[in-house]
Amino acid sequence: MPSNLRRRTARRVGIALLSGATALLSGAESRAKDPPASIARLMDQANAAAREDRLADSRDLWMAVWRLDRAQVAACNIGALSLRLGDAPAAVRWLSLCKEIMRAPRTPEERALVESRLGDLARARQLTGEIHVIAPAGARISIDGAPAEIDGGKPVPVAPGRHVVRAVLDGSAETAEVDVPRGEAREVVLTFSTPRDEPEAAPVAPTGPRAAPLSPAPPRPRPRPELVAGGFGLSATLAAIGGVMLVGAAKKDDAGHAAARSAGPNRCFRLSRPMCQQSASAYDDARAYRGVGVAGLITGGAVLAATLGYTFYPRGPAEITVSARGFTLTGSF
Repeated sequence: MPSNLRRRTARRVGIALLSGATALLSGAESRAKDPPASIARLMDQANAAAREDRLADSRDLWMAVWRLDRAQVAACNIGALSLRLGDAPAAVRWLSLCKEIMRAPRTPEERALVESRLGDLARARQLTGEIHVIAPAGARISIDGAPAEIDGGKPVPVAPGRHVVRAVLDGSAETAEVDVPRGEAREVVLTFSTPRDEPEAAPVAPTGPRAAPLSPAPPRPRPRPELVAGGFGLSATLAAIGGVMLVGAAKKDDAGHAAARSAGPNRCFRLSRPMCQQSASAYDDARAYRGVGVAGLITGGAVLAATLGYTFYPRGPAEITVSARGFTLTGSF
């Protein structure tokens, strides 16, 4: 079967499942009470948009339904559409909510629908990672600058990769970076170690007899040229390697996007497809390249800072004391 025909068939099957789910869930809820005309009209528009393959418009319409009436059918369809649009973190959030509020199935059709939604949730979790955020009560949490709701300690689904977690409490802020692999969870603990309301202790004036004047310090040694040149050379090499790896990561990201686009409008909600496997492999390579590139830039900067400190900061004799517990270094280089 040609690839275009397979994509069209998969799209029709997905739309049929969404429409069937809407009919079943709407019918089950209407037995309890008929929805208002405005909500029923939005549901019809959402189903029509899905049949026309306007999945983003359909999801927006179901979001409008959810804001008016937090019905099970809205949460389930928002999650399923998010998965087919490639927004796996949103799919995990909405399908998890769908699972929480979903009533027990009563017919074979409803049981099949429940299994379909649970299957969507399992696939979405395979495409995402999770962050467990531990922070003081009352702290405002954000991930990559977007507010994150920490409800009862539940994990926050995120896309695989590096994320910045920030907590703000009473004007103080704590930040942490975490790398979350696909299908795994990471824990981030944000604590405010410095008391916010405790004033700093005032310096105490020294008492007692005057200290004897210090003898003139010996002239400090000059920096060794070979160490300075080696430090600058190593820093430049590491920075160059980091830049090359970041460029490679960008190219791998472009390759992953291109492979995902070749899968059709619904992107890669089936990882078994060859272009989806190519896309996932390209994204994995991009993360590896990016990690090496960032490490190279950071290490190069650290070497440069150490070289500048060695060149311009005062230096004196260094003293090393060795004991059974380890060693102690005093002085400066």
